Amino acid sequence: MNYLGAILCCVFGLLKADAQGISVRGKVFEDSNKNKVYDLGEPLLSGVLLSNGRDLVATNAQGEYQIELIPDLSVFIIKPSGFQSPLSKNNKVEFFIPLKQNDAEEIYDFPLYKQEENKRSDFVLLGDLQVDVMDDINHVEKLVVEELAKDPPDLIFPLGDLVFDNLEIFEPLAQSLGLIGAPIYYVAGNHDLNFGREKLEQRDDSFKRVFGPSYYALEYGEQLIVVLNNIIPISDKEYVGGIDVMQKVFLNKILQEFKHRKITVMMHIPVEFMEDKNDFLELFAEYPEVFIATGHTHTQYHKYFERKNNPAIHQLVAGAVCGAWWQGPHDIEGIPFAMMYDGTWKGYWHLYTDAGKQQLQYKVSGRSESKQMSIWSPEYKDWDQSLHHLNDQYIYVNVFAADQNTQVEISFDDGPWSAMHYFEGVDPAYKRLIALQDQGRYNNGKTSSMVDAKRISTHLWRFPVPFKNHNSPGIAKIRAIAKNLGLNHVETRVFRAL
Repeated sequence: MNYLGAILCCVFGLLKADAQGISVRGKVFEDSNKNKVYDLGEPLLSGVLLSNGRDLVATNAQGEYQIELIPDLSVFIIKPSGFQSPLSKNNKVEFFIPLKQNDAEEIYDFPLYKQEENKRSDFVLLGDLQVDVMDDINHVEKLVVEELAKDPPDLIFPLGDLVFDNLEIFEPLAQSLGLIGAPIYYVAGNHDLNFGREKLEQRDDSFKRVFGPSYYALEYGEQLIVVLNNIIPISDKEYVGGIDVMQKVFLNKILQEFKHRKITVMMHIPVEFMEDKNDFLELFAEYPEVFIATGHTHTQYHKYFERKNNPAIHQLVAGAVCGAWWQGPHDIEGIPFAMMYDGTWKGYWHLYTDAGKQQLQYKVSGRSESKQMSIWSPEYKDWDQSLHHLNDQYIYVNVFAADQNTQVEISFDDGPWSAMHYFEGVDPAYKRLIALQDQGRYNNGKTSSMVDAKRISTHLWRFPVPFKNHNSPGIAKIRAIAKNLGLNHVETRVFRAL
């Protein structure tokens, strides 16, 4: 047995030993007047699932349930399609028994509101926000809150690393995100946990007090959405990626209840970094449509896990709202440019579902929806020649949302289109930022230093600059097409032949 397996077995034993046999009971009802209290005559809902983090129970014909309380775990409702739990003033979803009551209350009723879910749905995925101080929250307000509040999505999923170990800033962040006006289901990341606790189920104590359980599930339309906590602390500071025993029991049970549904998984650490990745993927072997959204890496990419009898599982690593840790020079509004390590401009994702089909679309914060790529061409200057060493014989394009199957083409001076060449390398635009930092260009501002340019981008293409007999400029047009990724865009760049 490996080290992780030994830890999990020990934890499972502790959890069994801690069970006190105390249960909670109540009813689930349609709260017609939205006062959060059951009133005589309001419909009682049967067949609604609830969980204590391990077990599942369904309400009976009278809308009643009873379930065992497990110490340090939350009791929560699995939101059924066509309904929504009440929202707090910060638009946090009240789908769980508050922690302060979880060990004492023996009766707890769950109100639900009816809602329409047959239309085209829009979920917003927020990669690592990574706020540490109020300055960072101000950045989030300008880059995310103000944009999304104009046209709120159906649901929002922050994908973990909400903060940078400063757990006291959970509530201020929630207050700001709540201004968007959409239900928010939070995901826990490694920087959101309480390390050094005696028991595994206490790793998310601070998270639970503000956001509720760190793993749970909900239905929306024709899909089941599973939110997981795939961080296992192994010391006061270290962790591994994986699903603990108790959570795996819950996951197995919830998947069995929704055998033929579309499955969407939200978690923080990408599958390829989980110690139990093969066992984890095997849980979904029989489900035809599986999509996974993660964060963690401060880079952006797609990964496809092939399966024998079903289509590949598509994983999106959704980058980071904070880019590269709020690092680097600031723009005119005082916001760090914070380019991600792979050259992606910071932003967030929309996950659209329409008639059962999913489509992703990336949005660069503070830019129009058409800003989907960054183009680099050689530049030779007279006055500032300090970056000439970055020039070579190629035009590069970083298509932020692309995978390797994306069609990327270039046209010079309205000539024929040619396929650009996929290139595994470092984005020259990121190299430029590092070179300017090394020259001390940012020393006069209060900024955080960026990391050396070593990360290989997975969505970079290049093409040789055409030869000309004179130094006149030309126009290069680059287009990227990938319908499933929301790409059908053309951008232009002036170039000069070398």
